[in-house]
Amino acid sequence: MTSILVWAVLSFFAVGMTLISAISVKWAAFADGPLRASVVQFLLLMMAGMFVGVLVYFSAPGVSGVTAGLWVATGIMSASVFLVFVGFLRELRGRNASAGARPPQVHRAGFVFSVVLLVVLNEFLMGWSFGLLSGQIAPGLGPRGSGLVSTWSAAVTSPWFVFPMALEMLLTLRWLLHALPPSMAKFLLLQPAVMVCSPPTLGARGWAVATALGGSALMAVGIAYYLRAVFRNEPWSRSVTRYVTALLLTFGVMAGGLYLWVVGADPEAFALALLLQMVVFLYAVTDPRRFAGADPDAPTPPLPAGATSPPGPS
Repeated sequence: MTSILVWAVLSFFAVGMTLISAISVKWAAFADGPLRASVVQFLLLMMAGMFVGVLVYFSAPGVSGVTAGLWVATGIMSASVFLVFVGFLRELRGRNASAGARPPQVHRAGFVFSVVLLVVLNEFLMGWSFGLLSGQIAPGLGPRGSGLVSTWSAAVTSPWFVFPMALEMLLTLRWLLHALPPSMAKFLLLQPAVMVCSPPTLGARGWAVATALGGSALMAVGIAYYLRAVFRNEPWSRSVTRYVTALLLTFGVMAGGLYLWVVGADPEAFALALLLQMVVFLYAVTDPRRFAGADPDAPTPPLPAGATSPPGPS
């Protein structure tokens, strides 16, 4: 009964954190001003602070661990508030500038990189910290705990990483798919399904067999989509081609990782493939304007010019 209650509570928090992360990615997709960008970074850093606090506690369980975890979490959250303050000052200075002055802009490449990094880091930290709280991952990185590589792969292949990430992908596509070229839609919609098909995530033999077969079939479908597009000479832009190429390369890594896991029960390569899939997906949806004009019928993502607050989920 206690373990069921722990899983229920952790699942509730995991869904909440996933929702915040997905909303942050949506806001990041059209964040032009420094204030909007800093709000996105604030939310993601605040989440990171919570997870790091949990990990600090497990490094020294007891009153001292709780105190140290609270201090570390508070420090990270305070730093994130400073980012918002700086963004507000930059925004205010831009509004008070002369009418002909250019409003302050966000360095798009650097901002997108920071968002992708923070989202990936948060998902990993959630997988690790929730794995510790649920007893799936042994505390510590020394002789009595898991090794660093083992802990990393266990966190990435855990249900606390795989299922929230798949849900986050679905929510993000619900809000941003219309802003991306139709030629990418099939590949983007494949990614949450492929993410769920992670044999090491659950210990049941039936789950391992079903997800291995399902993941292999979905990757074959993705390759078939690509070959059909090549055969039909579909007019893809460089950005779309780079996305599809990167995705197919992650499929190759995942297939190799699946083989290594079946043969030697080593999940490291498969965990790497999951991370790479996540990075490829986030780079695509966090900056949809890179793909504007990629197809003859591609949508033009709306520009939030003159808006005063980030768009909320619809």
